Formats: sequence, C-alpha cells, structure tokens
Amino acid sequence: MHVERTDLGDVTVLRLDGDLDENGIDALREAFYACMTQGHFNLVLNLRNVQFISYMGVGVLVERLRKLRAFKGDLKLVSLNLYAQRLFRMVGVTALFDTFESESQAVRVFQEAA
Repeated sequence: MHVERTDLGDVTVLRLDGDLDENGIDALREAFYACMTQGHFNLVLNLRNVQFISYMGVGVLVERLRKLRAFKGDLKLVSLNLYAQRLFRMVGVTALFDTFESESQAVRVFQEAA
C-alpha cells in the first residue's frame, strides 16, 4: 500500500494505491497517525486505486472516523468501487461515511463548512 498525502489548508487528502488488507492497514494507520499528530483532522481518503478492502480495513476506517470526530474533524471517502460499496452495506457502515465521486467535491464540503 502506497499513501500519497496532499495538504490543502485545513483539509488533507490521502490517496491510496494498493489493497486495504492486512498488509496495507499499517500504512494507512501510519498516515492517519501522522495527520492527527500534526493537527490535521479533516481528511479526504481517495480510494480510486484500491481494488480490495478487507473487513479489518473497514474496521480501521470506522475506528479512525470516530477518533477524527472526537477532535471535531471528519473523514470523507472518494471513489468507492462497487465491491467496497457492497461491503460497506453488508457491514452496516454506509451511513457513517460521506462519499463523493471526486476529491474536489469532498474538499469543497469541508471548505464550505469552515
């Protein structure tokens, strides 16, 4: 899993490339940790290049979402593929996340709320 980070003012975009499985989870956790320790709590997670998300991967996303919201932040998801959409529905977490087709839409929501 490769994570590319771009800071856009108060919003941080994380672009993932690879599978969000047992091997990719650690890279994602490290990226979240780095953002949060630097005071970045409004995150956009671009999943365009993620083909597979494990149940553990969903668990990490839910866990980090709760931590971000505890600091008055949020996590927006971009480009969930059909598999991920079905997985989120099956696990029952669809309503927890705001999802968008593009990064610009997700970033705009954060900027308009500020």
